Amino acid sequence: MGIMEAIRKGFGVATRNLGLVLILFVFNLIWNLASIPLAGPATAPAPQVNVVALAFAIIFILASIFVQGGSLGLVRDYLKAGSMKLAGFAKYGAKYYLRLLGLGIIIVLIIAIVGLVAALIVAATAPLNNTVVTTVAGIVSIIIGALGLYTIFLLIFSPYSAVCDEIGIMGAMKASMRTVRRSILKVLLLLILLVLISLGIGFVVGFLVGLVTVAMPAQAGQIVIGIVNSIFNSYLGVVMTASFMAFYLALAEKEKTSAAKVF
Repeated sequence: MGIMEAIRKGFGVATRNLGLVLILFVFNLIWNLASIPLAGPATAPAPQVNVVALAFAIIFILASIFVQGGSLGLVRDYLKAGSMKLAGFAKYGAKYYLRLLGLGIIIVLIIAIVGLVAALIVAATAPLNNTVVTTVAGIVSIIIGALGLYTIFLLIFSPYSAVCDEIGIMGAMKASMRTVRRSILKVLLLLILLVLISLGIGFVVGFLVGLVTVAMPAQAGQIVIGIVNSIFNSYLGVVMTASFMAFYLALAEKEKTSAAKVF
């Protein structure tokens, strides 16, 4: 499967399964509308508001993992069987929850460790006031950051592998790293194209919404923006999920075929 074919498949899955898009829309809309009061005025928020906002953000993140599991399961069903049953959304969300949560925690830990190590190197050499040492430390920090980004990129297929291959966290990470390494430029190009498509559509939608809401009261404008963002993020979310999953399935099938020929 080519890159453009995977993207077309993603748009096709989203367009033919608006029920899934609707589920994501409701979820995103709840978040967007509920976050409007938490945004508050431009002045510094009260400590109570900060606590509520933090708690709400944590709840949203935990709930989004459930939604991701449900979406991945349904998209997999459609790509493999040509149909999906929305009734299975909750089942898949629960089934894959711990795996996706574990993957998320590992990725966050990798980012935190890389950032901490890079920061410590810079902080430890800064008091020396030595230009050469500071330059070397900066270069080393950049290299460490690049290695961290590379590692995260290698894990991009981990959620798809966990769901499509029905394997655990470590198995999904290994499968993702193996698959990405063998087609790293194609995977990178797919990611870049999807990001550019999202940015392009988002810019046009944002510009049009801005024209509509410019004369509205502030709160009404925020509600309209929240609704439009929910539609945009829900549809594009399914597009990106289906595109990556279709591409992963194609690459995984290619690997199996190549392995079978060897033996």
